[in-house]
Amino acid sequence: MKADRRQILTIGVSAAIAAATAPLVSSPAFAAAPQITDLGLLPGTTDSVATDLNEHGVVVGNSTIGSGPTQVARAFRWKNGVLSDLGSLGGQKVSAIGINNNGWIVGSSTLADNTTYRAFLWRPGLGMVPVGPVDGFANDINDAGVVVGHYYDQEFGRRGFRWENGVTTVVEYAAGGTDLEWRKFLPTQINNNGVITGDNRDQAARWVNGTVTIAGTGGAWSGGINAAGDVTVTTYSPTESAFVWKADGATRPLQVPAGADRVWPTGINADGDAVGSANTGNNNIMRAVYWSETGVVHSLPSLVPGGQAGATRVNNSSQVVGWAHLADGTTRAVLWKS
Repeated sequence: MKADRRQILTIGVSAAIAAATAPLVSSPAFAAAPQITDLGLLPGTTDSVATDLNEHGVVVGNSTIGSGPTQVARAFRWKNGVLSDLGSLGGQKVSAIGINNNGWIVGSSTLADNTTYRAFLWRPGLGMVPVGPVDGFANDINDAGVVVGHYYDQEFGRRGFRWENGVTTVVEYAAGGTDLEWRKFLPTQINNNGVITGDNRDQAARWVNGTVTIAGTGGAWSGGINAAGDVTVTTYSPTESAFVWKADGATRPLQVPAGADRVWPTGINADGDAVGSANTGNNNIMRAVYWSETGVVHSLPSLVPGGQAGATRVNNSSQVVGWAHLADGTTRAVLWKS
């Protein structure tokens, strides 16, 4: 899935990135008004968040207690209403980030020293095994079992990797020349065609069969990718906005809700429906939102009236996962569906 030169894709920034402001309304992508479900907590934890789901509605995420060096974080799978602990590679900090349609799950875990991290692959009936380089973090896995993520190189800092059938390769932006800082490509997601989305320094980028293409503007981060290779992008410079960067190079703006300062689209499905959060007051207030394939923004309910929430991923059945606050300020992993 990689290697070669990159081309800079020119995007009409003023026209393509400028997102209109619109009021929040209920989402027509759901057959009925979306309902929110609290997915719960693993025993002994106080907060949880859902990070991904597959087309069978199986959800993965993390359940935590505490913060900082003493925090305990555990990875979970939610299937048919049952929340289960995925275990660890010996340490107390574990996070599940991605799941494919085979039920294979990836993420990261500390080893017994609670300092060294390894990317992991968890498979039903086989449990958790380390994959990729030492000090690695896995971000996603496709149905072919290809894992993408990043690791820390003591000399060069973060570098991207791709792991397939036991073989790890470095993923980078060859057009960056001899400067490894400019060659960095840090993957965030991979689709079933092997197309990877990620970031080259402060630019959203897409990797296709070894060639990395930049989204044409600095000050941007990539979000989700769908089967067609369409990517959600958030820009923070020179203005804050968001758009869908389609596989053919065209762009589609994503509306910013009235009253919000910025939006962060983090997932997109095959229909082009995207999900994420709308933020107000320097991220002090967050709301979960859903964009239709035309870029129109809609609200997703929270667990309590006016409570904060954020959406992370959406599948092709328009099931959405993320997090929401309870009245006491703790966080719960949630699932939205009609």
